[in-house]
Amino acid sequence: METKAIENELLALEEQGWAAISVGDGDFYRRLITDRTLCVEPDGLQTGAELADDIDANKSPFDDYKLQDVKVLPLTADSAVITYRAVVNLKEAGFVFQLYMSSAYVRRDDAWKLAFHQQTPVKQED
Repeated sequence: METKAIENELLALEEQGWAAISVGDGDFYRRLITDRTLCVEPDGLQTGAELADDIDANKSPFDDYKLQDVKVLPLTADSAVITYRAVVNLKEAGFVFQLYMSSAYVRRDDAWKLAFHQQTPVKQED
């Protein structure tokens, strides 16, 4: 598969994931993860299934978001990593936060599956 096609597919999945989080749709992630998916987040480690459960419990946690500086690194014909900066706006709280995001995907049965995900908070300027 062409690198540009992989970039487009993975960016679309990340965008769909953010949309799912914003409405508390954990089922999107249940379809996306494998039985071995791992997530490293600022508040700890969890499995993909635990991530999906957390999303179900957190309805509309933010108002809008932007994905910036997107980069995709194909590893093999059936695996790739996508990285970007997410800028998330919580209008009601008057708060904007930023995260560096990395997601590793593997292709299984002609569909991309999330194998690993990490979030790192962007250091706030003083």
